[in-house]
Amino acid sequence: MLVKKNKFKPIYKQLVRLRENVQNRKKLLKFKKQKWKQFIYYYKRKLKRYRKFKPNDQTQYIVSKFPNRANSYKKRFKNTLYTSKKFRLFYGNLSKKYIKKKIKQTFKKKTNHKFLHFHLTFFEHFEHRLDTILYKSKFSINLRNARQLIVHGKIFVNNKLVKIPSYKTIPGDLIKVNPKFSHLIEKNIKYSNIWPIPPKYLSINYKTLEIIINDNIKNINISTNFTFNLNLEKILVNYNKN
Repeated sequence: MLVKKNKFKPIYKQLVRLRENVQNRKKLLKFKKQKWKQFIYYYKRKLKRYRKFKPNDQTQYIVSKFPNRANSYKKRFKNTLYTSKKFRLFYGNLSKKYIKKKIKQTFKKKTNHKFLHFHLTFFEHFEHRLDTILYKSKFSINLRNARQLIVHGKIFVNNKLVKIPSYKTIPGDLIKVNPKFSHLIEKNIKYSNIWPIPPKYLSINYKTLEIIINDNIKNINISTNFTFNLNLEKILVNYNKN
């Protein structure tokens, strides 16, 4: 039986197909080829202050009152696939299998069944990842860079070397950087994007390059955690059915 190999897709081509700069990469603003012009035009519009800092209700589920071509079955199916891809790409191009596993764990977990708390429980699986924390703290310019720092042995958790990007931290954990590579982190902080700002559940000391995980992730503001409209309900329904 032939095994189908996964083809490597360049990150910027994926962003064009999704029509959204999911990873907030400003490098594409320098691209001059014709195929990038329309995408760059719409991205620049989103960078305007009134759009950039506009909060989005990520838990809202929109149902159209009237059927039309825009909400046909084919269109809705395509939008659902693109929404799922955006979410996976935002957290570093995670696999479908990994996302589905985390959704099942969220459904099985005994917690408050209120709608908002359910979404926050789902987010915890991704926000507590070590690579995500480094990226949200501006210690890396993107998630790929964060994973390189971890795999190459530059990050310590509770004074223990950790080389697993998906390592799940818990409240009270102390994350440190190997002093030999502090210049790399300082350079990343200098060139990282200011928005979105680091979340409140992280206590960051930029002088000593240390991060402490707090126990207030339940207070995370999902509306400003993403620079695009997520449509989280579509992701949960899509992976829960399959």
